[in-house]
Amino acid sequence: MSDSTIQKVLLLVEDSAAARTATRFAALLAERCGAAVTAFSVIHRAEVRAELEGALAEAATTLGKSAVSVETARVEGDLVREAAKKAREGYDVTVLGTSPRGSRESRRLSLAVWQIAKTVETPVMMVPESAKPSLDRILLCTGGERYIEKGARFVATLARCARAQVSLLHILPVAPEMYRAWSQPRSSEEILKGESRLARQLRGQLEIFRKEGIEANLVVEESDGIERTIFDVSRRVEANLIVVGSSPHRGALRTSMLGNVPREVITRSSVPVLVVRSSPTGLLKDLWQIITEG
Repeated sequence: MSDSTIQKVLLLVEDSAAARTATRFAALLAERCGAAVTAFSVIHRAEVRAELEGALAEAATTLGKSAVSVETARVEGDLVREAAKKAREGYDVTVLGTSPRGSRESRRLSLAVWQIAKTVETPVMMVPESAKPSLDRILLCTGGERYIEKGARFVATLARCARAQVSLLHILPVAPEMYRAWSQPRSSEEILKGESRLARQLRGQLEIFRKEGIEANLVVEESDGIERTIFDVSRRVEANLIVVGSSPHRGALRTSMLGNVPREVITRSSVPVLVVRSSPTGLLKDLWQIITEG
């Protein structure tokens, strides 16, 4: 079992119902992990400071019942830039509330919140207003690639602190009917028994959790609707935290190329979504690993 722990939590505070829900999750994290929390606010010039000061004081009171220690801090400036700067001061995870706009069918996550998820170097927990503070079942969405292992190790540390069960979800594309007889194994049991690159890497990810003494299982689904499948499985396993991966922010073009799955999951989820930083190794190194690993 590793000695890794979650010691410092950064909570982004504003005067909103979603931020108050996020505060309760930060308090739960602090209680389970024995962590300190910094309640941090970024003030815009046009903002009413008294309201933000009140929100900070309320957050500190809530956190004081659970955290090892509580600090409050406030700066004036750009939310994304200041949040990213603060998170680099040795924090293990950043927590904030989300309030997507629009109707249920056309909800949109604000650009600033999405940029925080893409820019802040720590794992980022995005908490919707209606979420109920609980962390006993975690759904980790894995593409089966090596670069998710950094995120899996963080989730293992979180699960050990929270005494949570973990389900790993891997989604396979739907094989055309005419090729099904020659297609690769499609169930979790068949895949894990194999010697393919995917099988080895999924076994390795499960082993990360087992070394931490965490109950973990693999769920394999065949689907062309990724977001729908994530939510279907989340309800089935009764997850109260969904974990998705994200590559570091590299500008508008890079973000566009990465696709919108994490953003859509955050926007539509009724439970918190934890965005963990993936670490792609680079095209040439990935190709070499594919060749050497078979």
